[in-house]
Amino acid sequence: MSRQWVWLVTLGALVLSSAVAVVSVKHQSRGLFVKLETLRDERDALNTEWSRLRLEQGALATNARVERLAREALGLRQPDATTLVLLEPDSTAGERP
Repeated sequence: MSRQWVWLVTLGALVLSSAVAVVSVKHQSRGLFVKLETLRDERDALNTEWSRLRLEQGALATNARVERLAREALGLRQPDATTLVLLEPDSTAGERP
């Protein structure tokens, strides 16, 4: 009869350790799921901010805004037609000596 008790205690210990392992793995799984959801929320927030920044960059880089800032902040102006100098490309520029 003592041999049956040894088997019974051994099986009970195995069942108990298996149950503890299942609970531990389930707890880790839930923790990883929470972390995954947090990272997904962060990804969505970053994608939203990226889209907003691209729109803002597009608005700031319009030709009319750049020209206005050049005139107002930097004092730049369109050159007069009399001060323009046109350069003609040299016809021998592409040839090697």
